[in-house]
Amino acid sequence: MARFLNDNDYKKQIREWIKNVLNYNDPQVQEDCELAAQSEMETYLNARYDIAKIFDTAQEAKDRNKLIVLYLADITLYHMFSNISPDMIPTLRENRYKAAIAWCRDVAKGTLSPLLPERDATAPDTVQAFAHGGNYKYNNKDSRF
Repeated sequence: MARFLNDNDYKKQIREWIKNVLNYNDPQVQEDCELAAQSEMETYLNARYDIAKIFDTAQEAKDRNKLIVLYLADITLYHMFSNISPDMIPTLRENRYKAAIAWCRDVAKGTLSPLLPERDATAPDTVQAFAHGGNYKYNNKDSRF
């Protein structure tokens, strides 16, 4: 499977030699963390957005959504640090991970609306939100009636 992130996406966030320590100089470790991070992000975005288009590996690097790339790299680096020592994750990585997840939650709730390709509402597998509730509960102590 082709990678959505490339090695240049990490250069602004972490030094190459630190990244190599984190992935044990094994590209498969990094790819596994990237795929886990992408799946984590997709769980938040898939109800409203077309994740196949967002994470399309055929698109040019310059055409990808910059926030998706940034937050996906943050989540990936958090998982890579967790792989080394879960109890000693740097505060910066933990804060950036929490910020990325908070952004994903806000997007999923509709609080934020980034410029991402939306899902086709007529597609049969589209998740539809619905309102639920119930009638007022009446009891003997209700003084309204």
